[in-house]
Amino acid sequence: MILKTIEFVVMRNKDEKYMEDLILGYFAKELTDEQERELLEWLNEDPSHRETLSQMADWWATAHIPLFASETKESFEKHFGHIFVSEEKKEGKIISLWKRVAAAAMVLIVVGTSFYAGKLINRENAANVVVKNMFTEVIIPMGSTSKVILPDGSLAWVNAGSTLKYNVNDNQTIREVSLTGEAYFEVVPDSLHPFIVKTENASVRVLGTSFNVKAYSEDSDLDISLITGSVNVSIHASDFAAEEINLHPNRMLRFNKETNSVNMKEIRGTDANAWIDGQLIFNEQPFPVIAHDLERKFNVSIRIESKRLEKEIFTGSFSPAYTLEQILQEVNVEKNLTWTYNENEIVIREIKKRY
Repeated sequence: MILKTIEFVVMRNKDEKYMEDLILGYFAKELTDEQERELLEWLNEDPSHRETLSQMADWWATAHIPLFASETKESFEKHFGHIFVSEEKKEGKIISLWKRVAAAAMVLIVVGTSFYAGKLINRENAANVVVKNMFTEVIIPMGSTSKVILPDGSLAWVNAGSTLKYNVNDNQTIREVSLTGEAYFEVVPDSLHPFIVKTENASVRVLGTSFNVKAYSEDSDLDISLITGSVNVSIHASDFAAEEINLHPNRMLRFNKETNSVNMKEIRGTDANAWIDGQLIFNEQPFPVIAHDLERKFNVSIRIESKRLEKEIFTGSFSPAYTLEQILQEVNVEKNLTWTYNENEIVIREIKKRY
């Protein structure tokens, strides 16, 4: 009996050490997707786990600065070494800390029946998170992107200038999110609980797959691109048939909101979510459409004062290393354009010919 007890204590300490490392890794933005899911499962196992993370996140967020690993470890032991010692000795209330954490742009956690565990890719521009009546709304500013772990464990990468809204209660018969803007989803398979993405003009229904939805309100086109699996798309528009459209991998559905028309085309699936890694890929796109993407990526306003440029079609790709200035230089292949910067606005004009 004594040996078993000692073995249990050793295993318990080992597990606690592992979870401690996971939590520190989470705060430091160093966890893999699998480790993030493991941490999420641990949080849902016991309310005391959520209280532990709540206290730790509150301290971490108010520190306001990222710490090196060694400093973090020492600071963690100083502030939270007692937390793992005894579950019975812990006292105090669960701290509602998502507002403070979001403001510090470090970690986003909602304490409740389920969790939003967001991880900012661009740490300079924090996502704005609003929680109201069991719904979480994640608002991504221009020039930033964010990765979100949804309550069911599905992943969503949300692009700049986008808003994602979902129910934080994971006991829903239908997993549903609302999207304005662009997001790439990797959905956890669940044949009993369909996953639905709702936009202003369409709904995408899946059981488990990966796909990209681009549905900015200011864009004339709504694009749904499938990478793996299968999805059913319903278009919400007057004078449009109500039947679902089935989409297969490496296909994109484009709905034009001005003409109420749908086009299907073959694509390279990985191009649809290349923006996650900071790439820009355009395939036969008019420059005004490209300008919108540049505005969102670089957090600028672009005014086009060239009739010719408004009608030009471009195909190409730019790596994350390209600056906005370099992209404009590539667009100006005929050297007939000039542009000026006025604070956050860029004005593009044609160079007047001299006779």
